[in-house]
Amino acid sequence: MEEVKRDQKSYLNFSKLLPSQWGDHFLNISIADSDFDVLAREMEVLTPKLRKNIFTFSSRDKDAMKRSILSIHILDSLGLAYIFEKEIVETLKHAFEKIDELITDENDLYTVSIMFRVFRIYGHNMLSDVFDRFKRNDGKFKESLMEDVQGMLSFYEAAHFRTTTDHILDEALSFTLDYLESLATDSKAIPPHILKHIQNALYIPQHQNVQVLVAREYLSFYEQEEDNDETLLKLAKLNFKFLQLHYIQELKIITTWWRELDHTKNLPPGFRERTFECWFVGSMMYFEPQFSLGRIMSAKFFLLFTFLDDACDTYGSIPEVESVVNCLERWDPEYMENLHGHMKTAFKFVMSVYKEFEEILKSQGRSFALEKMIEEFKIVARTNLDLIKWARAGQIPNFDEYVEAGGAEAGSYATIACSIMGLGEIGKKEDFEWLLSRPKSVRYLARKARLLDDITDFEEDMNKGYTANALNYYMKQHGVTKKEASREFHKMIGDINKLVNEECLKTTNISRPILMQVVNFGRMVNILYTSDDLYNHREGKLKDYLTALLVDPIHL
Repeated sequence: MEEVKRDQKSYLNFSKLLPSQWGDHFLNISIADSDFDVLAREMEVLTPKLRKNIFTFSSRDKDAMKRSILSIHILDSLGLAYIFEKEIVETLKHAFEKIDELITDENDLYTVSIMFRVFRIYGHNMLSDVFDRFKRNDGKFKESLMEDVQGMLSFYEAAHFRTTTDHILDEALSFTLDYLESLATDSKAIPPHILKHIQNALYIPQHQNVQVLVAREYLSFYEQEEDNDETLLKLAKLNFKFLQLHYIQELKIITTWWRELDHTKNLPPGFRERTFECWFVGSMMYFEPQFSLGRIMSAKFFLLFTFLDDACDTYGSIPEVESVVNCLERWDPEYMENLHGHMKTAFKFVMSVYKEFEEILKSQGRSFALEKMIEEFKIVARTNLDLIKWARAGQIPNFDEYVEAGGAEAGSYATIACSIMGLGEIGKKEDFEWLLSRPKSVRYLARKARLLDDITDFEEDMNKGYTANALNYYMKQHGVTKKEASREFHKMIGDINKLVNEECLKTTNISRPILMQVVNFGRMVNILYTSDDLYNHREGKLKDYLTALLVDPIHL
């Protein structure tokens, strides 16, 4: 590790984040239990009708089976798959057993692409050579495919399921991307709702987007489709209004809790108030109504994580940060004699939140989850100390060493652990042990999180004098420009996406809900860092997302 001869004694100067505009707005919204009951009853009336229409067919009827798979895609896109989860799993299991028979004579690009996407989403490795049928004799894709806008869009989406061996999907991505980008600039060529759908996909493809945002965007799109199913559309609208009630209720609880905490009354400028951002992170891990408590627990965890991060980065000397890390290693609320000021407040905050978790998990008979969450938090604290030492001392670690530590410091592993905790009885002890073994998919995504975070925050980090940044270290280690380093990072991220897709198809020793927490973490990272750092810039895309999820009306 290279030493840089300078002594950085001053700590970082963070500018104070403006107070959130959202809190008072939602606290003033009145929600009664009867509001939930009315929507739930209406959904219960429609659900059996759709179950019968979508999933009742003869197993010998190939066309009916394909129609069912196309309907599963719509259910998934509208955020309704959780209601029909059992039927979806059973249908796809039987369908995949007949995959050769289903696709033998199928030459419709849209249908093949949707089937490919649906099977891979649910862990069935449909081979990508199915797309060979759309090539000419010279090995290039047929030009006639470009006459099918919806087919090309779905082919583009299918390409994002590529693994390291799906070379035809590399070609497909280039082929469809060129076509869609040219189409997206010609507003008169296609209907407005399809244009918007394409623009959304070009910004973040559906497979790489979080489910709740996909559901909201797809609801607006599907409503304007001429051949939409009215019953399905109505259920989707009722479901999203039902979700909105849960979300607003959760935000009221979290906002009230935060404002009543003693340490939040007089926060200095360097501390970030992040109630809505922290809730949003939780909603990206799981959006379904049954995980309301999980989202509340996740929001509290991310709030304490952010508080400790700010206390250490902004106000703690290295000896003070070492002291708080030592206290966390002991995990003893009484062991605080060496802590003062914000370090002491941060430690007490950690203890109080984990005490809440302990009571909840004990009532669920899941005390093992608390032990694993404590273990993950200690890892975050230790790696945070390493990064602070590197930044303050002006040390330049090996790039790979930094990214490995930085992925943990960014809370990647702790975030996934927290989401498993919030799943309730679904999250088993062996799932936490699997996570602590650091499987490849999880390590890849932790690396991706660090790279995307540091690309997005590079200018701000350098302006603050915070040198612990992957882009900064890569530029120095390899002697390249920021542009060259950024280009390499995006290649790395593209490779990581392929590897994660591959690992998800290989992973069979954990349940699908647990695996989806890993997938959803990767999606969450895309949302947080694709345009700007949502966690630190609440006026840009974050405001758009929260408005779409919580404010924009849904007309029944």
